[in-house]
Amino acid sequence: MKQKLNLITVVVLFMSLFLIACEDKVPLKEFSKAKEAIDLAKSVNADQYSPEEFNDANDQLLKAHTAFVKDEKPNVATDLSETAYNKAMEAYNKSAVLYATDNLKKADDAIAEAEVAYAEKLSPDNYAKAKDQYASANEKFEEKDYVAATSLADEAYNSAVKAKEESLDGKYQLKVKIDEVRSTLAKVNRYDYAPYARDKYNMANGKLRDAERFYNNDSLKDGFDAIEIAKINADEAYAATMSGVAEKSLKDAEAAVNKAKSSGINEDDLDAANEAIERARNFKNRGNYEDSIAYSNEAIRLANNAVEDGQKKPTVVVAKGGEEDDEADYEDDSDSDSDSDEIASTKPKAGSADEDENYYYYTVKTWQKDNETLSRIAQEYYKNPKAWKKIYNANKDKIKNPDLIRPGWVLRIPKK
Repeated sequence: MKQKLNLITVVVLFMSLFLIACEDKVPLKEFSKAKEAIDLAKSVNADQYSPEEFNDANDQLLKAHTAFVKDEKPNVATDLSETAYNKAMEAYNKSAVLYATDNLKKADDAIAEAEVAYAEKLSPDNYAKAKDQYASANEKFEEKDYVAATSLADEAYNSAVKAKEESLDGKYQLKVKIDEVRSTLAKVNRYDYAPYARDKYNMANGKLRDAERFYNNDSLKDGFDAIEIAKINADEAYAATMSGVAEKSLKDAEAAVNKAKSSGINEDDLDAANEAIERARNFKNRGNYEDSIAYSNEAIRLANNAVEDGQKKPTVVVAKGGEEDDEADYEDDSDSDSDSDEIASTKPKAGSADEDENYYYYTVKTWQKDNETLSRIAQEYYKNPKAWKKIYNANKDKIKNPDLIRPGWVLRIPKK
């Protein structure tokens, strides 16, 4: 075929040498018309869709040139050129509709791939452009303007490809959502979720796996759909599980304290456990389930320790008289002028009965009135709240939980 086209080109160049001398005999108009028709047919891939007619048109045009150049029969050349034109147009008309149809299908497939990649959300501009161009291409096809239909379909294809590529560049958004759901389910899995959210957990876990598979296959739309369902179920599973576990832990803590009381443990010795239960209850009511569970477990630990150790109310050193009297541990601050005066009044002075060679002695006041904590006491003595561990370590015989200190306790404050 290439040899035939090259031959035609050579013939056309050769005949241009005769234009001046034979202008009245050369069928230039017919030759040109046939050649343009063949080119038009070629533009719609007539060599694929209508090979018989297309090849026949090329053969007829070649014969036309031969008839004129070799046989010097201009009339025969004219007739053959017209035949070539008719065959080329027949090939074009037959191929144009098929070529436009294939281009429309190619664009439609590209748009479908972009949709799978969730281009509607991740590349909205290119996706919308592709859809508009595709709609215009179909309109031109219905009008039998196959050239315009083909051109618009090609533009729609290019826009859809860009939309897909941009969407795949943004697939990390799906990965972020997948990681979030996986993290939520990991938190649920740390507890016995079955009594509270078995179905929700299983649904979330299944949809999470689907989303991961779609992510790996670049099926982002399906991936986003799956992860949204997974997230809803994972969040509900987390809320139901944590609420249920927090409620159970709180009941277990209350039971542990009641058991400690029934075993003869003084209720005053369970103040820390009771305070932990109260905090657990408050956190649960606010929906802070993890902290609620932590404080319930701490209450259980404190109650169990009280039972195991046979703990009794600790004897403390009286700040001034040195007598072992529980009631003397509490100070009456009602006459103090200010909070700062109260704090200053409790700080021992050198040479007083409130200190010895190694320690100061400090009587704990109330949380409600004085915001009493080890950190605040450390700030008072060491000018550094982070030094609270020094005080905690010096009083481990009394303090079981550094977050819970009881009014009236006398604490040793290391001088060094």
